[in-house]
Order: sequence, then structure tokens, then C-alpha cells
Amino acid sequence: MGQAQPAQMNSQQEEQSNAKLTQYPAQKNEKNVESQELNSNQPNQYQFTQNLNSHQNDKADLQNIDEEIQSAQDIENIWLTRTFGIFTNTQQIYGKEVDFIPKNQILTVDFLIEQVYYQFLTSSQFTEQEKLDFLIKSLSSLSNSQVTNEIVNLAEGKIKKERYFDLLNHIQGQLLTCTLYPDAFEWQNIDEDPNVFEDAKNFRANIIFNEIFCSNNFGISQNTLINLLDYLETQASEDDSFKFLELMLKRELKLYTRLAFDDIRLQQHSLALLHILAQYKKLMEKLLSNSWAYCNFDLINTGINFQQRSLVGILLSLSSFPTDGHLWKSHFSDDRKQMMEQMSSLRTRMFTIIDDLCMLFEKILNSNEILRYKFFEFLSNIIKLNLNLEKQLNIQLQKLSSSPGLVNHLFYILTYLFNKFADSQTTINLFIKKIDLNLLSYCKKHPLFQPLYQNVDLLASELTPFVEPKEFKTIIDPMTALYLLTQRLSHIVATCLQQFYISTIMREMKDLPQEAFQTQVFDILLKRKISFDLQILHPKGIKYITQFLSFANQLALSLIDTDLKPIYPYGLLSATFLIDTQTFVSIYAYNDEIINYVIELQKCCEFAAISMNKKLLPNPHLRIRSINIFQIIDETKGSFLQKYTRQNWRQSQELNILFDSKFLRTCLVDGLIQSFIDTEKVAEGNQYFQKLNIRVKICLIIRYLLQVHKSLYQESLFHGFKNDQEQQLHFSNYFLNDFIYVIEECLLSLKNIKKLQVEQQSFFQNHQLHKLQKELTIKSQFFYEYLRSLEVITSIQPEIFLIDEIREKLAIHLNYILEQINGKSSEDIAQNIDVQNFDKMFVVEILINVYTNLRKNQQFILEVVKDERSFSVELFKKTQNETKQYINYEKYSLQFEEFINQVEELSQKQKVLFQNQEDIPEEFLDPLCFSFMNDPVKLPHSNVIVDRLTIKKHLLNNSIDPFDRSPLTLDMVIEQKELKQKIDEYIAKNLEKLINKQTLNQEQK
Repeated sequence: MGQAQPAQMNSQQEEQSNAKLTQYPAQKNEKNVESQELNSNQPNQYQFTQNLNSHQNDKADLQNIDEEIQSAQDIENIWLTRTFGIFTNTQQIYGKEVDFIPKNQILTVDFLIEQVYYQFLTSSQFTEQEKLDFLIKSLSSLSNSQVTNEIVNLAEGKIKKERYFDLLNHIQGQLLTCTLYPDAFEWQNIDEDPNVFEDAKNFRANIIFNEIFCSNNFGISQNTLINLLDYLETQASEDDSFKFLELMLKRELKLYTRLAFDDIRLQQHSLALLHILAQYKKLMEKLLSNSWAYCNFDLINTGINFQQRSLVGILLSLSSFPTDGHLWKSHFSDDRKQMMEQMSSLRTRMFTIIDDLCMLFEKILNSNEILRYKFFEFLSNIIKLNLNLEKQLNIQLQKLSSSPGLVNHLFYILTYLFNKFADSQTTINLFIKKIDLNLLSYCKKHPLFQPLYQNVDLLASELTPFVEPKEFKTIIDPMTALYLLTQRLSHIVATCLQQFYISTIMREMKDLPQEAFQTQVFDILLKRKISFDLQILHPKGIKYITQFLSFANQLALSLIDTDLKPIYPYGLLSATFLIDTQTFVSIYAYNDEIINYVIELQKCCEFAAISMNKKLLPNPHLRIRSINIFQIIDETKGSFLQKYTRQNWRQSQELNILFDSKFLRTCLVDGLIQSFIDTEKVAEGNQYFQKLNIRVKICLIIRYLLQVHKSLYQESLFHGFKNDQEQQLHFSNYFLNDFIYVIEECLLSLKNIKKLQVEQQSFFQNHQLHKLQKELTIKSQFFYEYLRSLEVITSIQPEIFLIDEIREKLAIHLNYILEQINGKSSEDIAQNIDVQNFDKMFVVEILINVYTNLRKNQQFILEVVKDERSFSVELFKKTQNETKQYINYEKYSLQFEEFINQVEELSQKQKVLFQNQEDIPEEFLDPLCFSFMNDPVKLPHSNVIVDRLTIKKHLLNNSIDPFDRSPLTLDMVIEQKELKQKIDEYIAKNLEKLINKQTLNQEQK
């Protein structure tokens, strides 16, 4: 910084500045044994203060000296006399007569430096306290002088700046020597270790700290402090400067005995001190590496120690998270209306500190290259200390880390800093081209990032294998470094929120029954949620994090070409950004603030849609997780429980804009269908409900797109069916399997409920009944979504469920459901069920819609009629009559009437055609289904003849011969042309008989 320059601030300005700083009650110094012994034989402090006051009149007399003095020596003499209270005519310093000042000596800077100060500091006439007070008061007086380019303006006149700084630096040097090397003045040496927090026996450091760093109840003697820091930066040795500062910073840290929301003045004082220190680049190089201010990484090896033993750690600790302690409990009342006001008030106080830390870190980041790299090292070390927070199953290791609230604050700060590169789409487009792609590819080998990324999963390393660079850069791009650090911390925070917020509080609130919302249990849960929301739903936090995640997703998108092929180093990107995007969006989905960043959210959705493509993301687990981003579609907007919301999606205009994207129109529907299929591999065995949870979300998204944005997305559905029928076949098969499973579960619950209802009720049975009703509600939600999705898809692209292998299964189970809930079998299930648990007429209404959607396909009609287990024309007619009084029948009355007529007519034909089944040759019957074969084929190994459609259905789930379990694919079967010809002739003969009979009947009439 060049030569030390005191701040240009007079004493009145300094007092005003101090008034703005914190006024936290000061801790009193505890005098140690040595200080008591040294002071016991000396005049007491009270007498010394009296002597200082007694000479105020002498100073006042000096003000009357002739203002026209021209001699520089006279000006210097009067200035020094006034400033230091040294009167050579009486040989006194502040009222004490001394023998080391010659009588009538002209005071000069040289005289003070060469003779007075050393003799004063070694004199036995003054206590150490008095000597230190004299030095500090001298510095304070000098610091209030007005310094210009060449001169210093004084009340007595002007002197050269060099003379002023010679004296100022000498006094500061003496103060440093008194603190660190007291034996130079024959004072007792007090060996305090700056690195030991509990060691604070250097009482001289206490005096200096309380007078300069922490004066007037935690104000700062700002001019004096700045001059002292200038000296430490430019004049003192590096080791002495750092040791002295560590003594001061340790004392600042020891002031923190407790944290509270109600008084943040102490934190404001520490921040003011850190802001001043941040101006000194040489000092900051040491402070960022190992200090009580930022963190002493030589001594601290856990996150909790960083939190407790550094000023920055303490400042970041002011958190409302329940995981961080009990601070939050006393700040929220039981009044739900007041809770929001209390949250706003606490948020304002908390983020006064955190936003100030943002500015402090920004100041450091914008300094020189060396300091910037030290800052990145500091951040890297802090993140490394908290990696154990990701180990959710190891509570002991998590306890060694900093609190989740602290890392959330740090993440907020890093996203604030990164926001400078991502605060608009224009800046993102600009800076995304400047990112260092090479550093992204070898960050696992770079010393700054290797500890952070060594165990991180990559997006798809097999797609773009690592290419060893010719040389590793030692100088890193600041934006890329900040991106990698922020991304790594993002995953720690996302993991914590998943563990402590999403999987606990949000799940508990979702599982609470409606009647619990007015209980104390809900109030306690609400308090816990609000204490999290205070931080994680801060509007600025949502903004910074959404913009950062948008940048991360757009970076990945920029590494995919127009043919959807990856560009190096796409596959070497960390997969964490994709997971974190899903986590944060799932939290923000229920907060209206996220809609303000619809463009950023759209970019996240675009990569999520593309990442569902297995050619770009081989890992099916990651592909499936991408659907969580689309939870922005509020499920309550498409509620199935209230009739008036069944057909309505009340979405904002911003959300409509979100889905109007070329990437989404091209990739989303296909990606959702692929994810639906992938779920079969990911959730196996006893994880069936986990699989349903995922698939219900997928169904909801598909239904939303096809209902609200039909014009944009129906073409995508057509295109997918046309170009990949195998994918569509797997989708429809898995869909129907789930559909069948959930309706069976619902029917089972309904039967069990009826069984309990008819029995004499006991306490235990009532409990069981309540449990069954709750289970039924959950199961019915799954069933409703599958049923509604089936309704929407068949209205747009019915062919998906009319594939040969699927058509019969669909027809049979639609008949089965209708018969179970509205036919004779409905007598076995509970009837007086609350619609909140199971809405029978809603199910019937959707079933009718599905039948009418498929009525134009004659093969489907035939499968409906051929179903011997559940089909009944009378049931359809009964359903038609009953539904008129419950639902809006007019809109589909003609279509359903047409459907009933079709099945009735075809049913009669089938009865005549196969009325004597015992006469059907056995060779015409399928040995697996015992049904009439239409297209017989021989299996190559077992030599059994079956219907082609039967074996196609079988091969959907098992690629083996059902008779001998040998490997089998559809292309291996052997056509049986002769047998098929016989079957066709048999059918033709029977049809001819039927026609002749109908003709005869008509003639007879």
C-alpha cells in the first residue's frame, strides 16, 4: 500500500463512525498475576488520569500562541507539546516530573524518537498500563491529523509529511515491541502462544485490543486502527505483523460467549474489523491461510472447529435451522399469523450479517490474483472440512462437520458471488463461452479441487473419455474456480436439505391427516418448517441459487450438439448439478418466488428433458431423478378429490411460458416415457410402491402436457409412437401392469373395510378401520392418476394401448374394474365409503371416457366382448342409467350409446359363431389360453403350436419358451400356414351359417 497513510477523519467524524458500530457490552480484562505485581509498587491508574486532566489548562494556554509563527521548528515544538503533554520548562510528562527531559528543550520529532520514548518506556516512574496508555493516546492524537499529498495540516501550522510519519511509525513500532518483545524495555516477558485459544495471558495485548480494536463498548478507533494496520502492512516484519494481529483477533473471537438473534451488534463489530483488514493484501495472504479471522487450518481439522474457532465461522453460525440448536424455538409463537411476521423480522436481522459477509468476500475476490487464489484455497478447505455432511448414515461423522445452517449460509454467499456471471441470460451466454473446459475435465487432478471431487460421480465418462492434457495450468480462471467450488458446496447443501427438510418435515406434513391441521402437533411441525424456510426460501437465495443452477444446466447443454451428441468434456462433468437441481426445484416448487425466474427454470427443465435420453445419460437412476424438476406442476391444481377441480389446471401464465420450449417439445414426452420404462429396472423386488411413486409423477407430467399444452406436445406423442413402437410397447405394458396392481390393492382394501364394518366394533377394530381407510386413500390416488392418464392418452393417441400384445389385457381389465365396482361383485366391497377415500362414480366416469375413446377400434370392441369373466351388456346399460344422475352425461352420451350398441351387436355374433365350443377342433385352440387361434405358430424347441399373439404377450415379460424354458425371441417362431388355412376355412363356414340363419329369421319376420 506504499507508505502508511492515516485516514482523513477528524475526531468528531470518528465518534460518529463509532456510534454506527456495535455497542455490545465489553468483556472486562482479567488481570493476571504478573500485571498485579508490576502495578503494585507504582502510582495507581486513578492518579495518572488525574495528572492527565490537570494539564488540560496548560493545553488551553497553548491555543493562544501567536498564529503568525513562521518557524517550522516552533510549529513542531508547539504541536508536540500539545499532542503529548510534554513540557520541557517544567520537565514534565502529563504532570509527572522526569529527569530524562532537559529543561527548556525544544521538542522535535528526532528528539522524541531518539531520546524520549525509549527512556519513557524504560522509566520506573510509570506503570506499564500508563506507558501503554501514553502510546495509545499518542497514536490517537496523531491519527486525527489531516494529511495531504505533501504536508500535514495542524492547528499550529503545517509540517512535512515525512516528519509526521517518522513519529507515527516510531510510536507504532514501540507499541508492537511492547506487545511482542517487552524485554526490549526491560519489562517482564509474557510468552502467550497466539495459536492456543485458551492462552490469553498477555495483558498488554488486552489493553491494546480494548483501546484500539474494541474501544467504547465495541466501537473501533478507526483512524488509529487504520494507521496501525498501514504500519503492519508496510513497515513491520511479516512475522511480527501476523503474530500481533493473531493476538488481537483471538481476543475478538473470545468475546463470543453466545449467539442470539436479538442482538447482532457484536457480529457487526467483527464484520467492520474484517472489512478494514480486507484492504491490506499482504496481511490478508496470511490471514486467509491460517488465522483466527478465517481459519487456522494448521490446527483445525473439522468443520465444527472451524465454526467455533474462527470469526468467519462464528458469523456464519447465526442460523435458524433446527439442526443447528435451539435458537429458533423462542422466536416463534403459537399464533400462525404471527409466525410469518416473526420469520420476516428474524430474516432481516440474520441476513444483515450474511449480506455483509457477501460484500466482504466480494471485496477479497476482486483483489489481486494472489489473494484471489488464497481465497479459493480458503473456500476449498472449508468445503473439504464439511464433506462428511453427505454421509447421511454416519451421524458421528456428520457431527464433526459444521452445522447445516452454516453451510447453507456459505452456499448463499458463493451463489451471490457467482451471480455476477449469471445474473441474466445475456451474461450467461457471454460467460459460458469463457469457462475453462480443460479445468472441468481434470478438476479431479487439480490440487485445489482434487480433495473435493475425488469421489464425485461423473455425468457419463464413457461417452467422452478423459484426454490427458499436455500440461496442467497452474493459473486458474476465477469464474471456473468459483463455479467448481460453488457446485461442490451445492451438493453438500442439497444433501442436507434432502435429509433434514424434504425427507422429514415435508414428508411429515404431507402425511398428516386433514384433522391434524388444527392440532398442536401441526403447530410444532409448522414452526420447524418455518425455521428452515427463513433461510432456504429467502427471495434473494432463491434468485442466486436458481441462476447458478441455470448456468450449470446451460453449461451441460452447450456441450451437446444439434444432433444430440455429446461434445468433450460433456461426460466428465460432475453429475451433482443434475441431482442438486432436482432437490432445490422440488423445494421451490411450492413457493411463488420461483415463477419470477421462469427462464432460468426453463433451462433447467430443458437439460432434464434431454438427460432422460439414454444415449446422453446411460445411468438410469439419474435419468429417472430428472422428473423431480417438473414438480413445479402443483399436484393440487389437478386434484382428484374435489369434483370441481378434476378437469381444471389453474396454472399461471409464467408456467405456460416455461413449457413453450423447442427443447422440451422435442425431448420431454419421449424422455418421460423412457423414464417410465427405466423405473422397472431401478425399483425392483419389494420396492413396488417406490416405483409407483416415481411413475405417478411421470403420469401426472404427461397428463399435464397433453391437457394444458396439447397443441405443443401431442405431435411429440405421435412422433414417438411412429418412430419407436418397441418403446411404446414397453411403456403400455408396464403402465397396464401397474394399473392392474393398484386397482387390485384398492379392491382389497375396500373388501377388508367392509369386513370390519359388518363386525361388532371394538377399539382395536376402529383403529384398524382408520388405518385401512388411510391406506385406501393413498392407493386410490395412485389408481386415479393412472386412470386419468389412460383417459388423456387414449383421447389423443389410442394406438399406444391398441397394440396387439396390449389390447386384450386392457379390454379385460377395464371390464373387470367396471364389474368389481358397479356389477355383481360390488356387493363384496364397502359401499358407504367417503369420496375422500374412494370415489366410485369418479372412477365410473373416467372408465366410460376410456371406452368411448377406443370405440372406433373394432379389434378392441372384439376383445371387450370376448372377455368371458367380466363382460356383460347389461352391466354397460346399468352403468349408463346410473351415471346420468351423477355426472355430466350429455357430453359423451352419444358416444357411449354407440359403444354399447357395438358391443351388444358383436356379442350376439360371437355367441352364434362359437355357440358350440365343444365342436371346435382341439388343434384350433391355443394350449396356453384355450382360446381360438387366429395366427398359429410353432415354437422351435418345444414344437408346441400357439397363437402368435399369445406368445408375443408372453415374451413381453420373459424371453423364454413357456414349455421348456429355452431361450426364445419372436423372430424364431415358425409360421403354420396349413393350420391357419384350416382355421380360416372353419371360421368362414361358421360365418356362412350365421348369415344364413340371420337371413332366414328376417324372412320369417
